[in-house]
Amino acid sequence: MCSFYRSNFIWCLFLSLIINNTNGETIAAHKIQMFKFSQAFTFNDDRSIIENTWQEACIARHLQPVDLPNASYCINDLGNATYPQGVDICADGSIKIPMNFGWCNEIVSDCPNSTWELSADENTCFRPDDACWNDIENVPEEKLLAAIVYGESHWSNVYEEMAGIASAIIRKRDALHLDSINTLVKVKKHFSYVVYNKNERFVKLMCGEEKNFDKAYMAASNALNYGRDYSNGACYWDGYDLKTSGTKHDKYKAGFRYLEPEHNIFSTPEPPHVPIRGNKGYYDNVYISTAVQGKTIFWKLDEQFLHARGVRQCS
Repeated sequence: MCSFYRSNFIWCLFLSLIINNTNGETIAAHKIQMFKFSQAFTFNDDRSIIENTWQEACIARHLQPVDLPNASYCINDLGNATYPQGVDICADGSIKIPMNFGWCNEIVSDCPNSTWELSADENTCFRPDDACWNDIENVPEEKLLAAIVYGESHWSNVYEEMAGIASAIIRKRDALHLDSINTLVKVKKHFSYVVYNKNERFVKLMCGEEKNFDKAYMAASNALNYGRDYSNGACYWDGYDLKTSGTKHDKYKAGFRYLEPEHNIFSTPEPPHVPIRGNKGYYDNVYISTAVQGKTIFWKLDEQFLHARGVRQCS
């Protein structure tokens, strides 16, 4: 409904309470005061004909208009009369019969956009979790990257943090010789958990308007155009989960070290550096920090590990 004459609607009620469940979101439906936009003429047995005047309706049906003092109708070649029906056209494009009975002046329910479904009682709107990205392969790459960046970054929305994550993702994409971020998240589903674990911030951007997430889109654009790299050559990153997960964290199990003491923003000690033998030598950790932005630590593969295992950076 809101796609017709939106600027003329009088919003009499808008409840922003969102109820989250395992299947999607439910919000209160918008209550809209409808009104008459214009009027037209049609036929009860042929609603495909809608014209501005009754005479035009007759002509559209290949009938002759007849205008008498006490009657107006259409007549065919056999002299049979057919009467046009006056209708009101409401602001949402619907037709109400008969004309001038005030049927357009009702309060109707509506949902924000086509990703939402109005309930049978017209009181709520429901949207499945994946309604805005169920076809992940066809989501614009910049939008998908912005959504991942927004979902992965801290709620304080530090641009440098978002931009660093975006650059790390692009570096990972390029290292694997993949054609897009869309392909990356499809073949490496654990690379960014926000895409598949229904992360609230990821969903918010995917289902929202670009103007409300300018920093995330700027970060995505910067990375896609190989602008300034705030991650300092990273292809991995971690947030506060590095501390909360402790020894169970993947980075702790693999082994890491801080390039600079100030990179240890969560006061998380390095794991024991136990030498491990690779194909071409020994290494005692896999990851080395490259930078810190906001509440995110950035990593790349340690040169010692790359040499010992004979692998490429970010592979």
